[in-house]
Amino acid sequence: MTSPTAGSRHCGRIARLLGVEATEVIGLDDISEADLAILHDQISNALFADGHTQFANVAGLSKMLPGSVAGKLAEKFLPPVLAARVAELLEPNRARDLVTRVSVRYLGDLSLVLDPVRSKPVVQAIPAPRVGEVARELFDRGEYAAMAEFVGTVTVDALFAALGAATPRDLLAVVPLLEWNDNLDHVIANLPAEQVTGIVAELDPVELADLALALDPSRFGPIVHAVPVETVQAIAAELFQRGEYAGMAAFVGVVTPDMLHAALGVASGHDLLAVVPLLEWNANLDHVIATAAVAQIDGVFEAMIADDLWAQGSELMDQLTPEAQQHLLSRVGELSETNFAALQAAAAADKLSAKSRELVDAATRRRTMAV
Repeated sequence: MTSPTAGSRHCGRIARLLGVEATEVIGLDDISEADLAILHDQISNALFADGHTQFANVAGLSKMLPGSVAGKLAEKFLPPVLAARVAELLEPNRARDLVTRVSVRYLGDLSLVLDPVRSKPVVQAIPAPRVGEVARELFDRGEYAAMAEFVGTVTVDALFAALGAATPRDLLAVVPLLEWNDNLDHVIANLPAEQVTGIVAELDPVELADLALALDPSRFGPIVHAVPVETVQAIAAELFQRGEYAGMAAFVGVVTPDMLHAALGVASGHDLLAVVPLLEWNANLDHVIATAAVAQIDGVFEAMIADDLWAQGSELMDQLTPEAQQHLLSRVGELSETNFAALQAAAAADKLSAKSRELVDAATRRRTMAV
């Protein structure tokens, strides 16, 4: 899954401000996120600064009209880009009333051109259920980047309503775009159980792998813990195939021992050597290595020898408890003469750590005694 960059999101806002397609905004690829935000505000000021008094007058006029009349007039005669400027000047209580007088579609159009900062008091006055309805409208349109801009603007209740309206695939699309804050932490930690199980049930392993790469594991514990062990295995296989070792390592402290065993159980020897240096070691990890399949341990040594991964192999062996080291030692003793000779040569050339050299020496004595 490819997510829009921060820069492309700002280009989308600029395009909406100008009333053109995002693809028509070109030449801004190398501009920083901060500078694009400034450019957006400069364009907005250039377009609407002269009309500030008129917008204020329209906002004031709305107080003199019945809500139903003001809503119908706005939807009929005010294009969303102009209505957004007026809305930013409304008194919050008046905004709360008016959002119930216009259609959800119009509110969706309006929210695409609202400035999240200038409109904050107005947006926070909107009842959470109405926010949920507008969120569903925008999800249906695929306007994920525009929605993500309001995470820091809406209230906790509104954020609950908005994410509560999301399907699993909506979450898959919008999560990578979110700027995190305490409100979002709270909402994710308290997602309804049925929504969490729906995410896990509806998304396939490839999609769940995409979601995993977008998650902060410490924040998405409820979703992580709802994934069945067999699905964890499929997700891990997908991430290993992509070489996403850092993304996988982030989950070591969050997943259950069974999940960890399932995930590392599908790792090749090369995968293990690549991911181990990134892991924060714990007893669960040690147990996984101590009980790893024979073929998997043999694959570790084959990858060390074939790809000259002596440093990574040493790091793996240095982490292990005596119990896990004995498991490795038993396999070193079974290596082919060619591979064992390569291991001895690496030890003699100081390519292995002191502890790894001790392991090779112990294996050498075993092999000698066996002869």
